[in-house]
Amino acid sequence: MKKDRLIALTDAVLAIIMTILILELEKPTTPSLQAFWDLRQNFFACFLSFFWLGSLWMALNTLWEKVEKISSEIIWWNLFLLLERQEFSLENFMPSKIPV
Repeated sequence: MKKDRLIALTDAVLAIIMTILILELEKPTTPSLQAFWDLRQNFFACFLSFFWLGSLWMALNTLWEKVEKISSEIIWWNLFLLLERQEFSLENFMPSKIPV
């Protein structure tokens, strides 16, 4: 596999995860400061996850500059990293997402 294809896959997966984070963000029922304040934990988790994924993307771009050859081991580690980032985003652990 060419390095550019793996980078494109990684970029696409991270972009999709970040988009889903924003789309699934619970919206306030009324346009008031109190409604936003009531959802502050959800907003905080979403923004923290978004910037955490953004910093991962920046670090990976720096790392990819140093990679010369892509082996199957690198591909599997990259796929595992992407799966782990999607499954364990902070928004999934917020109180509103925990079943009662």
